[in-house]
Amino acid sequence: MQENHFSRVLVAIDGSTSSMHATDYAISIAMKNNSQLLILYVIDVYKYPYLPSSIILAPTFGSEKYLEERSEAEKLMNKIKEKYKQKTKNNINSKELKIEIVEGAKSAAATIMEYAESKNVDLIIIGSRGRTSFKKLLLGSVSSNVIKNAHCAVLVAR
Repeated sequence: MQENHFSRVLVAIDGSTSSMHATDYAISIAMKNNSQLLILYVIDVYKYPYLPSSIILAPTFGSEKYLEERSEAEKLMNKIKEKYKQKTKNNINSKELKIEIVEGAKSAAATIMEYAESKNVDLIIIGSRGRTSFKKLLLGSVSSNVIKNAHCAVLVAR
């Protein structure tokens, strides 16, 4: 019997094309390894610096962008959940999909790595570039940081 190397697979998404490709890879790998698949969307709270003070001064000020991103993340997660159900409907060994939207108080990369460690993830799958305007030559800043600092194997999807 072959040893299962990846019992838990995490894919971090942001809605970009490369993160959606990463999701396809993650579903495939999870199915082949009978792994639990975890889908993570990180909302960078530091992108909304006015949010904590707006709660005290004016509860609705500045929260529209945050709520819009959260709503988009929920829609995206529902699409992924349906895709996973379709691809695994005939696979009796498929594990339950876990999806989570996390508000990261630190950088997206740090939040992804902390989440992966806390869930004992064996493999992190991430897109090569996200939706941020800052672009590096080959890899996005989040994927680059995850590759350098993750406690487990990392697969980067284009």
